[in-house]
Amino acid sequence: MGFEMFRTSYRVGKQSRIVQLSLLVGSLAFVLYIVNKTFFTKRYDWTFAHYYLNDVLAGILIVAIVNVLAVLSHQRRLLLISLIRILVFTLACGLFWEYVTPLYVTYSVWDPFDVLAYMFGGFCNWCIIRFELRFTRRE
Repeated sequence: MGFEMFRTSYRVGKQSRIVQLSLLVGSLAFVLYIVNKTFFTKRYDWTFAHYYLNDVLAGILIVAIVNVLAVLSHQRRLLLISLIRILVFTLACGLFWEYVTPLYVTYSVWDPFDVLAYMFGGFCNWCIIRFELRFTRRE
């Protein structure tokens, strides 16, 4: 019985660490989005910054938002921690944003590489979570 209490408190600690990481990563992605929109795209002629950086940042941000909401609403089963779940989720979001949104937003166009950029953003988020959870577990 005492061991079960330890395991539960470890999960809560791990979840609060995921919330902290998600808030930090999501905030950084949002700040980079603003910097890219206001500075990089106006000052530099970088193709990646003009067309795909915001999509990568959106993939990072959407995973971070889902993880924060999942922990705060006590829906641990909705956490996006495994790579497969993150990639499937960002694929679904990307397909919706790239193929459904142009049907009702006239200035929106679809680009299949944007879907890959969303998924790459999710992959980056997964790498950060994995690295940080392994690093803090060793301490």
